[in-house]
Parts: sequence; structure tokens; C-alpha cells
Amino acid sequence: MRIKLCCILYELTTTHTLDLTAFSMCCAMLARMLRREDRLTAQDITFDWRKLYDLVRNIVVPKIWQDNPIQQRSKLKNIVDLICEANRFFPQSAAMEVFEELLPQIQFNSMDRQILTVQLLTLFVPTARPPKGVELVTSGPQSTDPQRWLPTIFSLWSFNLRTSVFDAYLMNLVTTLVLEQRGQLKLTNEQLRFVFASGLHFFNLPVSRGAATLPRNISMQLRDSSGVYRMQAGAGLPLKEERAHSFARFIVYTMHDESSGGTLELFEQLVQMIESFYHPSNNGAWSGLLARFLRHLAKELLQRSRAEAAEDCEVPVDARLSRSVRRRLVVLVRTLAMLLLFSKGEDSVSMSHSTLKHLAELEPDLIFRPLLDTLYTAIDSVTETHRMISAM
Repeated sequence: MRIKLCCILYELTTTHTLDLTAFSMCCAMLARMLRREDRLTAQDITFDWRKLYDLVRNIVVPKIWQDNPIQQRSKLKNIVDLICEANRFFPQSAAMEVFEELLPQIQFNSMDRQILTVQLLTLFVPTARPPKGVELVTSGPQSTDPQRWLPTIFSLWSFNLRTSVFDAYLMNLVTTLVLEQRGQLKLTNEQLRFVFASGLHFFNLPVSRGAATLPRNISMQLRDSSGVYRMQAGAGLPLKEERAHSFARFIVYTMHDESSGGTLELFEQLVQMIESFYHPSNNGAWSGLLARFLRHLAKELLQRSRAEAAEDCEVPVDARLSRSVRRRLVVLVRTLAMLLLFSKGEDSVSMSHSTLKHLAELEPDLIFRPLLDTLYTAIDSVTETHRMISAM
């Protein structure tokens, strides 16, 4: 019954004939049913991605003038929410079809169309693994192997002048792919360095005024001119908070070993570059984003450790996080969290508390003794009252 009802709702949603009230009800009901991963899998049902694509395209690139743009905006939000849940039910071979449909639409002399194309890619490219018992097709037009089209994503990413808008959307796509593949997707060292460079760009740190001027000015123009096409935070696309979250998830879920040039080594280099910006005396517009990034790192690390410790974990043993790698990562995050503990902003201090709490659940012996030593020193201080208040 559940499968039949989902099929009926999907057909109703994509008929183009429902009024806004009925359409919203169908979208919300279908999205709620698809959200239950324990009730429905990709083996039970498959959706044609092109029907939803036509719905979105008719709104954002209408062939005729549309009345009531506010109503169309509301309808678009419902569609995007539905696509986010329906993506795992698109056939794996649809990835090549999506690229064949969208890549020819890229116009490098039109920033708005580029943004729209990248948004549609993040929505429609299937990122889930094939169902159990289904082997990957590594070649041909029906290929289901993400390794075949992943270089295309990075090529598209590199064409866009390091602008924060493109970084955010494509970072989210690559991170989702890494997470869904559960350790079976291998990125090259060059691709890892590229993502880390984009992640560093997110923080908007004042490290090089002249070199960063052009991309950031272009980024502001994109932000202003693409308001018609950009989905809001409720639609699930990455905005400022999601940027920190996506980058943190990427770091945690691509960390598998201690190999040279791997994620752990790149993260150690990143910590060396941004450590001074966590110092309490170096407060600025970047402080909140850095604090959120640290909290997301600790939370995602805890979630991955719990998931891989479960008996029904599907991640291959050789792709799981080893104890030695996890301890090194905890020490690196602890270093930044200890600095953030005495920040001038209350929100940053609160996020440092959350970060240390998550780390303490993972490796209590690496957290409690250094934390207590730091707190005792802060309480005994009579000249730095802000440290004493934070410690209390």
C-alpha cells in the first residue's frame, strides 16, 4: 500500500494541473513518506527524475510570463523539499542523463545561468549507493559509477574563479556523495587539496587582501543577481551555516588512514593556518563561522564513530576510522576548542563547550586532564577575569 500510494502521489505531483493547496499537500505527504529510510528503499520504488526536473524548470525558466510570482516561489520550495527526499529513488544511471541535460546549458558569459545549472546538478544527480546485490556499471551511457563523472564536477568547479556561491553548492554535492558512498568513493590527493582550498575560502579570513578581491567581488555580484533562482535555507541548499557543516562532514568522512597527502595531513596543515584566528584576542567577522565549523567537526566525528561501532554497519572494515587516526583528529580539534573556550563572544564559548563535550565522549583521557588544568589556571588568575568567568 505504501509503495502504491507513493506512486499515486508522485503522478499527481507531476501532472501540472493541481492548484497550489492540493499540490502542497501532495508534496508534503510524499516527502514525509519517502523520508522513512527504514520503510522504503531504492529496491522498492524508482522515480523518473525528469518529471520533477520539468516542474522546476518551468518555474525558474518559464516560457511565458507567470502570474503571482509569490505563489510560484512557494510551489518551488515544495518541489525542492520533495526532490531532496526523492533523490535516493532516482535510478543510478540517471546521473549520466542529468549531466547530458544540464552541462550543455552552462553559459560562462551568464553567471545567473551557471548558478541555476549548478543548483539543478546538486538536486538531481543521484548520490546514493546502488541497492544490495546490484553491481556498478563502470562504462557506457548507463554507467552507475560515481568515479566516472566526479572529475566533471571538479572541472566545472575549477572554472568558476573560486567564488563562494559555487564553492557552497559543489561542496555540498561532493560531501553528500562521499557520505552516501560510505567509504567506497576514493578521491585523489589533488581533489582533496582542491576541496580544502575551497573550504579555507569559506571562512573569509583576512590573509591576503589583494589576491582575494576579484573572486569576492564577483561572489557578491552573483549573490545579488541570482536572487530569482536561489533557494532559501528551508529548501535544504547550502547557505552560510551549511558551508561550515558541509566542509566539516567532508573532512570527517574522507578520513580513512594516515597516508601522505591524505585528509588527516591536509587537516593538520589547515589547523596550523587558522589556529591564530581562534585566539580570543583575534576576534572578528569570521569567529562565528569558525566556531560552528569546529562544533560540526566534533559532532560528525562522534556520529561516524557511533555508526561504525554498530553491529549492522555497512562500511567496509578497511574504510572505517581507526583509533589512532581518531585520536590524532581529537587532539587537533581540542587545540582549537581550548582557544575558543575563552573567546569574547558568548556564542563561540557555548560552541566550544559543545565541541569539548562531543570530544570527551570519544576520547575522555585526551580531554579531561588538559581541560581541568586549563580551567584551574583560569580560575586562579586575578588579572584575566574573562578567563575566570568562562571557566566558571
